[in-house]
Amino acid sequence: MLSDSEILGAFQQDMNEGGKLLFQRYYKPLVLFSGSMLDDCSFPEDIVQDVFYQFIKTRAWRNLVPSALSTYLFRSVKNACLNKIRDQREFSKVELLMYDTIEEEATTISSELIDAIREAIQKLPEKTRAVVTAIVVEGKKYKEAAEELEVSVNTIKTLLSTGLKQLRQQFPDSLLLFFMVKRFF
Repeated sequence: MLSDSEILGAFQQDMNEGGKLLFQRYYKPLVLFSGSMLDDCSFPEDIVQDVFYQFIKTRAWRNLVPSALSTYLFRSVKNACLNKIRDQREFSKVELLMYDTIEEEATTISSELIDAIREAIQKLPEKTRAVVTAIVVEGKKYKEAAEELEVSVNTIKTLLSTGLKQLRQQFPDSLLLFFMVKRFF
């Protein structure tokens, strides 16, 4: 797996290569995180693409140390999602605090929680488990997972949504952990 140091180093050498590595490492977890905050499934990818665009356009990578990259990206996506939510409806301070807690948990994952997540994933229905494993754990693209599992991309999206909803019911306060789980499996 790519380290944040490698990604930021690549930006110093070649912005295109840095962007490619950033995308490979963070796109899927950030899209899943964004999707967990938004009800509308059509926006998570747009939000992450906008965050990446601003990150590169403003050359934010110049001012970051490797240990801050993940926090910067997740906080940027969280803020973009909250802006989207604000535009769609009013939200309470309690919701804001919940999102801050979720983000904070992403940096402090216990081995017991990782084991519980693994076990919960294993208990999902077979096809749903295969999709969650392919997309979240293995970081595959929807198309790649669809071809491998011999289903349509829309089926992948539906099964992923269903699986994540089931997992959210078991881990409501640890939502972001599902999207960071790839680091630990």
